[in-house]
Amino acid sequence: MKHFILLTILTFSFCTSLFASIKVSQHNWRWHNNNGSETSATWKAEQNTPITIGSIDSILRLRVQVVSNGDGLDRGVNTTLQYASAPNGPWNYVTNFKGNNAFMYSSKNVFLGDTSLTTKQFAAQGLAFIPGRVLVKTNEFDIPFTVNSATEVEYSLLCTDNISPSTTYYFRLSGMDSANLASLTTSSTINTKPKLLSNGSFENGLQDWTFDAGSSTGAFLSIVDSGYAEGTKAAFFRLNLKGTSSLTHAPVQFTPGKVYMVHFFANTKKDGGKMRLLVKGQGKTLTYDFALNNTGMNEYEFAFKAVDASAALVFLLQDNTQYVLDDLQVWDEDNEGIDVPMNYMWQNNRPENEYSWLSADGENSQLLPDGRVVWNFSDGWYGYNDTSTNSMNTHQLLRNTLVEQTEPTPNGILHTHQGGTPDHPDALMKPPFDPQYKDNFFWPRDMITENDSLKVLLPQVVQKTNSAPLSDGHQQAIGVVSLPDLTVRSIKYMPWLDSAYTYYCALCQADDGYTYAYGSDSDGNHVARFPTGQLNTTTPWMFLHDTGWNYNYYDSKVISDFSLFSVTRLGPGNYVAIGKPLGFSDHVEAVFAQSPIGPWIGKNIVVSRVPPELRRSVVLNYFPVIHEETEKDGVYTISFNNIGDIGQMLKDKRLYWPTFFKADLKSLSPFTDAILPVTYLEFTAKAESKKVLLQWKTVTETNNDRFEIERSADGRSNWKAVASVKSKGNSLEAQSYSTYDAHPLNGDNYYRLKQVDRDGKFSLSEVRLVTMQLTKAVLSVYPNPTKGAINFTLSNYSGSNITVKLTDINGNPVHTETITVNSANTYKLTITNKLAAGAYILQLTGEQIKETAKVVVQ
Repeated sequence: MKHFILLTILTFSFCTSLFASIKVSQHNWRWHNNNGSETSATWKAEQNTPITIGSIDSILRLRVQVVSNGDGLDRGVNTTLQYASAPNGPWNYVTNFKGNNAFMYSSKNVFLGDTSLTTKQFAAQGLAFIPGRVLVKTNEFDIPFTVNSATEVEYSLLCTDNISPSTTYYFRLSGMDSANLASLTTSSTINTKPKLLSNGSFENGLQDWTFDAGSSTGAFLSIVDSGYAEGTKAAFFRLNLKGTSSLTHAPVQFTPGKVYMVHFFANTKKDGGKMRLLVKGQGKTLTYDFALNNTGMNEYEFAFKAVDASAALVFLLQDNTQYVLDDLQVWDEDNEGIDVPMNYMWQNNRPENEYSWLSADGENSQLLPDGRVVWNFSDGWYGYNDTSTNSMNTHQLLRNTLVEQTEPTPNGILHTHQGGTPDHPDALMKPPFDPQYKDNFFWPRDMITENDSLKVLLPQVVQKTNSAPLSDGHQQAIGVVSLPDLTVRSIKYMPWLDSAYTYYCALCQADDGYTYAYGSDSDGNHVARFPTGQLNTTTPWMFLHDTGWNYNYYDSKVISDFSLFSVTRLGPGNYVAIGKPLGFSDHVEAVFAQSPIGPWIGKNIVVSRVPPELRRSVVLNYFPVIHEETEKDGVYTISFNNIGDIGQMLKDKRLYWPTFFKADLKSLSPFTDAILPVTYLEFTAKAESKKVLLQWKTVTETNNDRFEIERSADGRSNWKAVASVKSKGNSLEAQSYSTYDAHPLNGDNYYRLKQVDRDGKFSLSEVRLVTMQLTKAVLSVYPNPTKGAINFTLSNYSGSNITVKLTDINGNPVHTETITVNSANTYKLTITNKLAAGAYILQLTGEQIKETAKVVVQ
């Protein structure tokens, strides 16, 4: 989808210029007590008057008035709230998660209903009043807003222990500049969480910092009130001559063996200005080199495992130029907003002696049956890694690769699997050569494991000439990768998506026995489905239309205008999708549904990225992904990518790779998990001699009547029950079941488990495939010629019954009967009338059998 980036930028630029002329502004505001409903609560402060808070233990309620001063156009108001520690920003989103934020939504309020309508509380100067909303849990909401009108929005907020003492905070509706910003001030004794790095924003001058001009003659440091990333101050350095100066923070307390991350904002006048970070303890000193960018305040990171219980942070300034540093923080591996162990693993655990991933985008991850995790990437830089620097010395562009993660974070070693040879590496998965294109390749997306394979969605991208833009190839393939060796076994196109303009990128296994595929085009988001366990090129997808499901992808139904880029099942009847708005978005949004086809509701910001004022001027954030294998108590790791120009990427490899956040998606869902009659642990099918053993385990059972094993020869139709097993009854403990298919088909046997409730309702499991190599059935008549009795043997037949028909030489029926198969494989026709001498034809039909033999009666 990177070929959509230019369109996205143009769309964003158009929208920006359009909304820049909107004459809607933030006006009056008031803080008040959380001691009553929207109308009965008592006011804590006078209108437009700040408050001082000394505790983080109470809910705060803020009401804001927004007015239109009559530009002649009807508008909408985005009610998303932002805060900053300086009146001109940078601005951070208020979300439902604490993370590293100073404020969050309360999520619960006994006096207020989420998204309930507001009443008029402020004078509107003759403007018509339009009810706004009370936001307790929802943080993304648009209010229709007509010309010459006013509205009011009320927020139910909590301070977090990340708040800073003796600090004034300002609040605005997203993107709405105003001279009348709401504000509050914290006391010097407010109950905050101690930070590992004190005075990281230089609000207290050089307290806990030591500056040494070192070998740089004439170097100096000053604390300035501009160019900051947080608070109202920053550290400004000037090195007049070549040499090295240092800025050292007092020793920080660490837990040896625990993972940490240093995070800071920096700027240098010289592009690529050199700076080295030392984590200097009594034992080992850890070092990391940075090449800083000169386009505004940019963020930088260094993740490490602590060696000593106490270590100083030392910043060495190594170029003859100017530097600015601000908002220096140290986060540990338990940070609620950043997945520090994941960031550590990707920075440090790629062997330096292997040709490997250096930075890339489009990441998806999949847990393998043996506990490893595999990642796929689209475009990326590859070469030999250097874990001591954020710049790249060697680089080559590869269109796609797989990266094998050997263990869970933070200790997993990352091995890259690419195509070609070590001397001439290439993309791992490639389409056939097509002379009509200058370039032709796959950008892989979501993937799943089925049986003994990893299967990857492969949208095709093409470029007709050197000057032509990259464009959608309107074809998608499935890459099949063998396990456990991660060798590409096959790549085949899906014929039912040939020439399709919908770009399918996400997969989600649902409760109903189907896996759903989500795609987007210019109209919106579409959905297809196939039986779980059958992502292949022989099982066509069904597409959702207004009239239901069918096999025609043309004009399929748009299920959402929200970007369903990554979709995950949170629990039974509980699904989440995440995406990003158009443009240079600094946040990721989530929506929720009770069904994999929607409707999708409850939009919330789940990840707030670097404020727009601090982002690199040419950097775009995109490709948000939920990594399901990371889930713990409803908390998931979410990643998205950043991209800049090639010069930036080579100086800062951390620019062009995934950034990993954490979000409690389960807590945001407006739905609770449905109660399933049966919760499965596993369902397996395997060949045993000439039979197939079917085994399954349940975790819980409620009102379950029985299980049926159904079999199909093609996995799509003609499902037939081959076994039935009675439930063991209501149970909250694990139960095990097994049965056999004593007469499997020769060739492919698809099996699914059908769970039937006492009221007749049922659900289906994933599909399992067993291929049987059975010897062809052999028919033999004895004796032949015969004096009257007709005997025969039928060996290598796995069916349960056979139909026998005897005709004369002209095809006229003489005798017909159905015979049950026996273990001896010998049979005799029960003919009561004496047969006339002559020739006859014996015909046998059954399950996948049709045999004939000539019989002579003397």
